[in-house]
Amino acid sequence: MALCCCCQNRLYSVVMNSTELLRLAERVLSLPTAPYHEYAVRAFIEAHCRGLGLRVERDAAGNVFARYGRATPLVIVAHMDHPGFEALGPNRARFLGGVPNEMFQPGIRVRFQSIRARIRRRIGEKRVLLTGAENLRRDDFGGWDLPLFRLRSDQIHAAQIDDLLGVVTILATLTEVVRRRLRTSLWGVFTRAEEVGFPGAIEVARSGRIPHKSLVISLETSKERPWAQIGDGPVIRVGDRMTMFDPSASWFLTETARRAKIRAQRCLMDGGSCEATAFAAHGYRTGGLCLPLGNYHNIGPGKRPAAEFVSVSDFEGLVALTVEVARRWPRFGEITGDLRKRVDRIYRSAPRKLSDK
Repeated sequence: MALCCCCQNRLYSVVMNSTELLRLAERVLSLPTAPYHEYAVRAFIEAHCRGLGLRVERDAAGNVFARYGRATPLVIVAHMDHPGFEALGPNRARFLGGVPNEMFQPGIRVRFQSIRARIRRRIGEKRVLLTGAENLRRDDFGGWDLPLFRLRSDQIHAAQIDDLLGVVTILATLTEVVRRRLRTSLWGVFTRAEEVGFPGAIEVARSGRIPHKSLVISLETSKERPWAQIGDGPVIRVGDRMTMFDPSASWFLTETARRAKIRAQRCLMDGGSCEATAFAAHGYRTGGLCLPLGNYHNIGPGKRPAAEFVSVSDFEGLVALTVEVARRWPRFGEITGDLRKRVDRIYRSAPRKLSDK
């Protein structure tokens, strides 16, 4: 269902300005990354957050925490990796992430930093023999040879949107919270290796580093579904393939969008599992927000590699929503309490009271 969309015009003011937001997106989406190889993205995050004056630290697994405020925090989580190749030596590599075997056809182009190569043939499950990569060293990493960042009308097309645009959204939200000096408590948590079973998120959840009274929001780009279309606004995600998320979190996010007049969708996004499931399994109250994503995991027409894409207006709406969620976090109890009030009003509006007669 669509929320607060009495017209197609944007009813909210975009945080940061559009040029600044897209420039930040281009910088982050152009950084090299793959599961276990998130170094460049992590360095950018840490520098940006320290520049904002935030407390920044890593855990033993290399996940990053950026903290604003000292009360029980709202925690927004995104992962720093994207499906990609890891070199096994000259002309050999394996793929880390969920894609079909049809993606590894002979002649498909791949890129390892400055090395451009082609797939010669598949030599095992997600393992390939390459041509033109004689200088590859073990543990070099790369991805499909696709344009890093392009704007086309209201869409961002890029080689690796999932989940680097989630990272950008958290950075933009932290930037706006600092600029406005909002009276709230917000943590940005940036995890590793989500694409191979979210071990980074599980490490964070197991550690207890996040206070258990927090609300943990998993931020993702998720495969477009017939009921969650690109261009219809960011998605309040009520669940993923494995589980449903906390009802109070869903209500809080939905009410925030409604009160702030931010166009949004509320949907089950069951195209995959996300880090909210990892946190829920360890006893955290969790919710989810995402952008509908085209060419999920670069799976294009005919199962050939293609740039992922999202709507710019959806992206701007997501940032506006996360800033509002952070601003209203201290009123979480009040806002979620309104659900009972609404149910009680429905009860009182019944034609007559029930009895056993």
